[in-house]
Amino acid sequence: MPSLKLTYFDSPGRAEPIRVALFMVGLPFEDHRLKFPQYMESKARGDFPLGAVPVLEVDGVKFTQTAAMLRYVARIGGALYPADALAALRVDSALDTFNDTLSHALLPSLFERDPAKKLAMRAEFAAGPMKLVLAYAEGLLAGSDGPFFGGQELSIADLVAALQVLQIRSGTLDGITADMLSPYPRLNALADAYLADERVIAYRSR
Repeated sequence: MPSLKLTYFDSPGRAEPIRVALFMVGLPFEDHRLKFPQYMESKARGDFPLGAVPVLEVDGVKFTQTAAMLRYVARIGGALYPADALAALRVDSALDTFNDTLSHALLPSLFERDPAKKLAMRAEFAAGPMKLVLAYAEGLLAGSDGPFFGGQELSIADLVAALQVLQIRSGTLDGITADMLSPYPRLNALADAYLADERVIAYRSR
């Protein structure tokens, strides 16, 4: 069993799917959570290979890239990834689309301090990248035989997608409302199925 240490801020963010995946497959890990001043100190020391988190240490070796970490957890955990090649392609495409296209498009507005500018950026985000990503994901789900991208079994892509859908539903992103999800019933059903999974229930009730 490898020694695992996951470093991220003391918030859900990009590390939360990894935390959930590790919990679901039963892999013990050190959940190292940083306050922002700690992060800046560690970054200045060069503790992070690319200057950013999350970072996953496996037996002391540091790795970056959220999707790579999720695939690693799925492989060593023996779950959360389909064996069928086409289902795996659907899962990988959804995972990378949410992690890259959607997250990167949202990022600039997260750091905008001017409320009016933030809302304008969010409106552009919702009408452009978010709409494209959600429509594409909805189409991928239409080709699946279950509530999840790979079928009946929850995968690493579903963790990322469900958490994103739930964030939109929560209303915590200024200018982004739950009503914007109404054209995507399959994505809403995916999030509901995620919440109903016994392992997810156990994780959320800790």
